This record gives sequence, C-alpha cells and structure tokens, in this order.
Amino acid sequence: MSAHMKKHHISDKHVIRIWHAGVIYQFPKEIAKKYRIDDKVISADDVFVNINKKYTKPGALLRGIRIRENLTQIQMAKEMKVTQSDISQMENGIRNIGRKIAKRIQRLFGVDYRSFLK
Repeated sequence: MSAHMKKHHISDKHVIRIWHAGVIYQFPKEIAKKYRIDDKVISADDVFVNINKKYTKPGALLRGIRIRENLTQIQMAKEMKVTQSDISQMENGIRNIGRKIAKRIQRLFGVDYRSFLK
C-alpha cells in the first residue's frame, strides 16, 4: 500500500463491507445508508444499478476511489493535476477518462488504468 493510501485510510467503524461475485467491496456507511432496503433480499447488482447509470462505471470507480481516500474533489484534483470541474465531469460521466489521466490514477491510487477506459 502506498504512503498516499495510508494517510487517507477510512477507519473500520465508518465502513460497511459487501461481498459480491467473489469480491469484497468497502463502502462508507453514509453512502450505504442511501441504498438500504428493509425486509427484502436483493442482489448487489440491483442495489447498485443506479450508480452505474448515474456515474458510468469509470465515473463510479473514480468517485469510489476519492471516497475511499477521503478526498474532496478539490483535493483529488490537486493530486491529479486537473481541475475540480474535470473531476466532477469524469465522476458524472460527462467527460471520458482518457489513457493519460487513467495512468495517472493508477500511479497515484494503485488501480489498473484499464478500468477507466471504455
């Protein structure tokens, strides 16, 4: 784990872990509350379908990394050497995340750059 990831660690008391398709995902409890469904059994695909529709998969992943790292859009933009508006547009699927930016994300946050390419 890089030094950058260590300094922005979210404590266990603030996260919920969800197992899906053999992978464990960690979400901030505040985000998970928005998707709580009482008295029903529902798949993770059904719960998170709106995230992918709203943000696109690369955008949702970028937003997830930012939340995982406990960064604001402004802080992430400074680290990535882009504007806050660029981060917002990429998270919301308005702007594609190109190869150059994707490789920068990989270097900074340890996520394979190919995950951000459509």
